[in-house]
Amino acid sequence: MIPPLLLVLASLPFLDSVRVSTPRGAATVPVSRERGGAAVAAPLVAGPMGLVVVIEGARATVVVAGVGFIFALDSPFARIGTRLCQLVDESYIARDTLFLPLVWLTDCVPRVFGGRYQWDPVAGLLTETMASGTVASGSPTRDTADPPRSAPPPPASTPLPRTPPAPILRPAVRSTPNPMTGLRHRHLVVVDPGHGGRDPGNPGRFFPKGVTEKDVNLFVGKLLRAELERRGIGASLTRKVDTLIDLHDRAGYCRDDCDLFVSIHVNSMPTGRRSPVANGVETYFLSEAKTEAQRRVRRMENESIRFESPDAQAVEGALATILKDLQQNEYLRESARLAELVQQRVAVVHPGEDRGVQQAGFYVLNTARRPAILVETGFATNKQDGAFLASALGQRKIANAIADGIVNYLLELERKLWVGLP
Repeated sequence: MIPPLLLVLASLPFLDSVRVSTPRGAATVPVSRERGGAAVAAPLVAGPMGLVVVIEGARATVVVAGVGFIFALDSPFARIGTRLCQLVDESYIARDTLFLPLVWLTDCVPRVFGGRYQWDPVAGLLTETMASGTVASGSPTRDTADPPRSAPPPPASTPLPRTPPAPILRPAVRSTPNPMTGLRHRHLVVVDPGHGGRDPGNPGRFFPKGVTEKDVNLFVGKLLRAELERRGIGASLTRKVDTLIDLHDRAGYCRDDCDLFVSIHVNSMPTGRRSPVANGVETYFLSEAKTEAQRRVRRMENESIRFESPDAQAVEGALATILKDLQQNEYLRESARLAELVQQRVAVVHPGEDRGVQQAGFYVLNTARRPAILVETGFATNKQDGAFLASALGQRKIANAIADGIVNYLLELERKLWVGLP
């Protein structure tokens, strides 16, 4: 069965306009595609839907019948309390006008209000049911009009809710649980084998001759993709061969239906007394580095930008700004939780130390619009770690353990998804 949201999305590219008919009035609203996705201007639907719109910096609050939808501009979601509606396309400001993703109007609003609003994809018509149970078909008279009910939007000083972590509202496709994982939904994970092409990563002091970090990353990445697919989880690779992909482009592979982004790397220590001693696995999420060890790994992984084009290197100056905005990043907590669950499982099979969950400002993660982590699978400068990472058995153990952590995270996510709407 095709999920309802996919049916909605399939009809949207063919619509030049949509009609909105409520007890407050009717309007034909043109569909804009100036940013690629289908969107409607909020002022044009404000009348028939009784919208109250408040724009505060990078946030827009849209109140419909007392329910507040909070949009993070240029992000594909709307927050309702502690829950999210996934919108695929982004809300944005153009010519001093707020544009809302069309899928918000055609899918999110009907699901939030549970039948009060009905979307007809064939007619391109959104209708609102009257209190008596009939459906408005045109402009109402003054006697029958249902005056808009609205509540004042939250004051500018009110922060976005941050606890508990907000699940994403997706079509409730309650299929039989997967017998291997217990998962009910379809999921997609993007696996990123780090480095590649003219960027070898670290040379791998204890790897076999001719093998470098980029090779081990690709071996583990392919095994992880295969293991996820074996468990019924969709998976794709940012690179399948020995090629270079710009750091800031990698996380861009995780959009739309993607749930998670996982980047695979191998650690190393600079020449010195601790170089052959340091060992073990650690898992990172994107946040400002707090320790010198975290800053060392950040510098090591971000050095790859020197292999890229001047345009790609320009992203370096933007990272500080991105890090300042992390407190508004709806996926920060989720990324930290994913890192924790993956680290727990990989540490069990790894011969080295459990170095725990870490945080640092990695270019490869800074454009992710989903929970994203970077796994440092071991130290190529340590003899035991190097042998483990270079072996087929070690690579498979790491891939399987990462898959275990991903499944555990997705199970937690699905338990949040089943929470009913108010």
